[in-house]
Amino acid sequence: MLDTRATERIASLAASVQDFHQRFGLAGPHSRDELLNRIPIQDEEVRELLHAILHESPERVASEAVDVLYVAIGTLVCLDPELVAAALAEVIEKNNAKTERTHHINAAGKVVRRS
Repeated sequence: MLDTRATERIASLAASVQDFHQRFGLAGPHSRDELLNRIPIQDEEVRELLHAILHESPERVASEAVDVLYVAIGTLVCLDPELVAAALAEVIEKNNAKTERTHHINAAGKVVRRS
């Protein structure tokens, strides 16, 4: 579970990503093709996370997980800020409403709606 310090660091990470994208002229909004160009970047980070989980220390796993988050936040920076704010609110609300009564953990470890 994340402690307060980690939660605060996630907000700092988001600010860092925004500064990074502005510094390199990468801030949005982007076209569909530009967004599609981000997929291989995200895929590479996810593959590095997988490798770390399978073969490296917990410290490397944490570092690679943050890299995945960094690139994902970068994709958000490439979108319309109002759309991002609305999507964040929607996902937070949707997940906060899930309970053991309405959802269960399936065999793959994903929380899914009860049938």
